[in-house]
Amino acid sequence: MDGIKRLADMLKGQKDKYLNIIVNHLMLQTEMNEAFFNEEKNLKDMATYIKDKAKKQATGGVAVIEDEVVFKWAKEYFIKSNKELGIKETRLERGKHGNVSKVEVKENEDEFGSIFDFDDNNKKTSDNNRKEEIEQISIFGI
Repeated sequence: MDGIKRLADMLKGQKDKYLNIIVNHLMLQTEMNEAFFNEEKNLKDMATYIKDKAKKQATGGVAVIEDEVVFKWAKEYFIKSNKELGIKETRLERGKHGNVSKVEVKENEDEFGSIFDFDDNNKKTSDNNRKEEIEQISIFGI
């Protein structure tokens, strides 16, 4: 399996349009194919890395980050080692997306939910409407 296929496999079943945009951009970076093989790298940690970088730029709890900057951060996440990025390894076992325990995902549900906490109509999703059994990722959520 090549690195780009590994990314595509990690993206399978994800419905979040922003996560799809970021990963699809990464898959166009054919020169990074080898970087995508790195088993310590996964989409959940990539989203967390991007979220942490955005929080550092926030003023009053709000940050507007240009697409190219987010793409740069995503590439940086895959190019540099976790140690270089200051990411501490705390997981004992990893699923294909990082620290994901096996849960049943109902048809038409995204394993991670929206990384931005917005639904397809760009409305903030309520935590009360989500199933707690599915691990949620939020890049810009507080």
